[in-house]
Amino acid sequence: MEIKEILNPQKLMIAVGVLTVILSIMGIMNGEQWAEYGWGEENVLAHDADYEKMWALHMMPLGVMAIGTGVFVTGRSLAQMSMLAPSVIVIIFVGMGVLTGDSEYSSETPPFSAIALPLLTILLTIALGIAGYLHKDDE
Repeated sequence: MEIKEILNPQKLMIAVGVLTVILSIMGIMNGEQWAEYGWGEENVLAHDADYEKMWALHMMPLGVMAIGTGVFVTGRSLAQMSMLAPSVIVIIFVGMGVLTGDSEYSSETPPFSAIALPLLTILLTIALGIAGYLHKDDE
């Protein structure tokens, strides 16, 4: 089986979207825990969990758009969107890294069980970009 067949932009786009929606729901349900990972257990204020929940809620539309793109877009347009999708992740990670770097956010490292799904989503997003590139000349 060829790598181009394995890296199917449609399936990857839908998978990334579903995982993003799941992560958003988990973030909404576990805002307090994520606030503790971000600010440190002794440094969490009452509103910090709400901010984490809102951040998770704001990520959900990206997942819904990815699912919609995977379902409704085909051919070259799907490949182009697949190449564009990883840039969103880069912008979010670099932007959040810069904005949270001076505030001592991410003071506690979450356990692997808490970051396994986000890491899988990031890896699939990278694979999605590669899939888009491989299929960019398809009809």
